[in-house]
Amino acid sequence: MEKFTSVPNKKGPDDFMVAKLLGEDEESTVVLAQDVSSGKYYAIKILDQEKLSQEDKLSQVKKEQHVISRLEHPFFVKLHYTFEDEKRLYFVLSYAKNGELLSYIEANTYLPLECAKFYSAEIVLALEYLNCMHIIHRDLKPENILLTDDMHIQITDFGTAKLPPENRTNSERTTSFVGTAEYVPPELLTTKRSCASSDLWALGCIVYQMLTGKTPFHDDSEYFVFQKIVSRDFKCPTTMNEDAQDLIGKLLVVDPDDRLGSARQGGFDRLKAHPFFRGINWQNLHKETPPMMHRPSSVLGKDRLGSETFKTAEDRLSPSKGGTMRRVSQGMDKQLRLQCSDPEDNEGYGLSLNLSEEEKERRLSKQAETPWNKFADGRLILKIGELEKKRGLSLKYRQFLLLEGPRIIYIDSSTMEIKGEIPWSKELMTEVKTFKVFLVHVPGRTYHLIDRKGNAIKWCRKIEEVKQFYIEQNRL
Repeated sequence: MEKFTSVPNKKGPDDFMVAKLLGEDEESTVVLAQDVSSGKYYAIKILDQEKLSQEDKLSQVKKEQHVISRLEHPFFVKLHYTFEDEKRLYFVLSYAKNGELLSYIEANTYLPLECAKFYSAEIVLALEYLNCMHIIHRDLKPENILLTDDMHIQITDFGTAKLPPENRTNSERTTSFVGTAEYVPPELLTTKRSCASSDLWALGCIVYQMLTGKTPFHDDSEYFVFQKIVSRDFKCPTTMNEDAQDLIGKLLVVDPDDRLGSARQGGFDRLKAHPFFRGINWQNLHKETPPMMHRPSSVLGKDRLGSETFKTAEDRLSPSKGGTMRRVSQGMDKQLRLQCSDPEDNEGYGLSLNLSEEEKERRLSKQAETPWNKFADGRLILKIGELEKKRGLSLKYRQFLLLEGPRIIYIDSSTMEIKGEIPWSKELMTEVKTFKVFLVHVPGRTYHLIDRKGNAIKWCRKIEEVKQFYIEQNRL
C-alpha cells in the first residue's frame, strides 16, 4: 500500500468529533469535524484506501495532497493534517463555511457587476500564484471555488491538477482528458493537452457565468458543448457591461497563446490592467470587504457550527432537532463501509423499536440461538457490541447489550457474568467525544466508553433514539 506523507503536527481520527456531513460522492466523504483539543472546525475528506487501490487512483490522491500542501496563499484551501488507518485516508482541510460560489450565482440568478468584478479579481490572483508554481488546476469552475467566513474565495479540488515535469509521477498521463465539459479549453479537445493558459479559458467561462447565470457554451449534450467550444460559438448579451464583454472575448480565444494573461500577451500584469478591473486593490484584495450579495437558502439555513458549543447529547443527536448526526453517520458509514456486530442490521445502528408483533417474534426466535439471549430476559436486543469501559486508570472489555425496557447491561464475556447496568432515567444523556470515544451521563456518574471499531456515533444515536421512544410512550 502506498504511504502518504503526513503534514507536521500529526493528529489522528480520535482527535476529531464529527459534527455533520458536508458532502459525498463515489470516491470520498467530506464531514465537518471539530478538533477536540482546540475546538476549531475543519472539513475532513475521507477516502477508502481499498477502493482507491482497485480503481488505480492512489497516485491521483497523492498528487492532490502534494499540490495542496505546497500552496501558501489565502485563496486556496489549506491542508492542516493528513493521516491514515488500515482502511481510510484523511485530509483535514480548512472549512469554507459559506459554501460554493455556484450556489450564490444560482441564488442571485446572476451576480451584480461589482461582485463579479471582485471575485474575478481574486481568481486572477489565485491563477497568477499557480502560474508561478507551474501548476495548472484543469478543473476550475464555480463548484470548486468556496467562500470563507468573510466571503473570500478558497479554490479546492486539485485531483486533476497538472504539476511541473519534475514533480510528476511516472504513471501520470499528461494527455488525459480531464475537467468539466462546459469549462474545457479547446486545446484539450483538439490536441488532448493542457497548457499554462488553459485555466484562463476557464476564467473566461466563470466571468461569463457570474454575469449571466449560464456558461457560454451551454447545450443539452456534451457533444454539442464541445462543438461550440472548438468553434468558439458564444455571444455575450448586449446588456452586459462593455468592459466585461471585452475581457471575456480576450480570454475565450481558441489559441491559448493569444489569451489575455498568457506569456505572449503580456502575462498577468496585462490581465490585471484590463479596464474591467479598474479600481481593484490588487495588493490588499484579501483584506478588502467583499461586496454584498444575496445569500442562498442553503447557506442561510446552515447550523452556525463555527460558534456553537455542544453541551448535551440532544444538541447533536436528538431526532427532534433534525437528526443532524444521524445523517452524518449514515452517510459516512455507507461510504466507508464500516462494519457492525448487530444481527440483521447492515448499517450498525441497531434494531428498530417499531416492529410488528410478527417481526418481533421472528427476531426473538433468531436471537434465542445466540449466547447473549440468556441475559435479555425475554427482551429484544436492540444493539450489541464490545466496548472498553474506563474507570480511573482501569480499562476493562465488556460486552454491552442495549435492551428493550429500556436497559443497558454489560457482561464479562470470559466468565459470561453480568458485571453491571447503566441506570435509565430522563436525565440520561450521551456525548460523542471522538469516532471511538463516547460518554453516557447519568445522575451522579459518567460512563466513559470506547468502541475500537469507531462506532461511537452509532451507539449514541441508538441510545438517544430508544430514550426518546420511551419518553414519548410515557414509560420513562
